[in-house]
Amino acid sequence: MKYTIVLCMILWIACQKTDFDIINLNNNRISVLGHGGAVMGHTYPMNSYEAVKNCLNLGADGTEIDVQMTKDGVLVAFHDEFLEQSVNVSGQVYRKTWSEIKQATFKEFPFTRYKLVTLDQLFRHLPDRSAYTFFLDCKNFNPDRSSTYLDTFNDALISIIDRHHLGDNLYIELKSKDLIRSLRSKRPDLKIFAYADFDAALAMAREFQLPGIVIPNNRISKEQVALAHQKGIMVAVFNTFTKSSNMEAIDKNVDFIQADKLKHLIKVLE
Repeated sequence: MKYTIVLCMILWIACQKTDFDIINLNNNRISVLGHGGAVMGHTYPMNSYEAVKNCLNLGADGTEIDVQMTKDGVLVAFHDEFLEQSVNVSGQVYRKTWSEIKQATFKEFPFTRYKLVTLDQLFRHLPDRSAYTFFLDCKNFNPDRSSTYLDTFNDALISIIDRHHLGDNLYIELKSKDLIRSLRSKRPDLKIFAYADFDAALAMAREFQLPGIVIPNNRISKEQVALAHQKGIMVAVFNTFTKSSNMEAIDKNVDFIQADKLKHLIKVLE
C-alpha cells in the first residue's frame, strides 16, 4: 500500500504543468517554432509544404524555413549546400536553374514521393499566414557578392514577402554584413536577425540596429542571452534536438526556439 501511494505521488507530480518564470523581450513568452517544419519523428522531408503545415497543425507559433536561390533567381526551400545530400540530383542550388531541379525527389524513405518546393509555392498554399511567425534562414552558399547577385536575391525575397503579406510576422536570418547592408538599403522595414557566433552576431545587431540574433542553443549561455536582452536584442536558438535541450533553452529565457522536439516543447510551454 505504501509503495502504491508513493508511485501515485510520483505520477501526479510528473503530470503537473511546469511554471516557468520567463523574462525576455518577446512579451515574456517564448515563441515555439518548427525547425524546417520540425521533421524529427515525422514522415515529411525538411522544408516541405507538408512538414510546415503539420508543424503549424501541431500548435506551433510558426516555423523556420531554409531558403536558397537558383541560378535563374527562384527561391527554393532547401537546407543542404549540396543537392545530393538529400535529393536524387547533384550539384548546388545556385548553379542550377529551377527547371533543372524541380523534378528532384528526396532520396530517403519514406520521403521519396516528395519534390522540392519553391518558397512561393509553399506560402501560396499555407492558409492564415498572418497568424504565424516565420523565420527565413537565407543560405547564401553562392560566394558571389556582386551587386547583381545581391540585387537579384533581395528582389526575389522582397517579391515573396510582399506577395504573401509576410512583413509583420517575418524574420530574416542573414550571416554577413554585406547581405544585411544590401537588404537594409532596399527595405529598412524588414526585421533581420544576425546569424553568427555570439560576439559577431551581437556586434552586427548593434551596428545595424537589428532586432535580434540567431545562434545554436549549445553555443549561447543564459548570461549571454541576458546581455543581449540588456542591449534590446532578441535571441532565437535552434538545434534543440532533445527534450533536455528544450528545457535548457527555456531556462535561458530566449525569445524564440526553433525546435526539433516540437511536440515536447509545445506541451511544456502550453
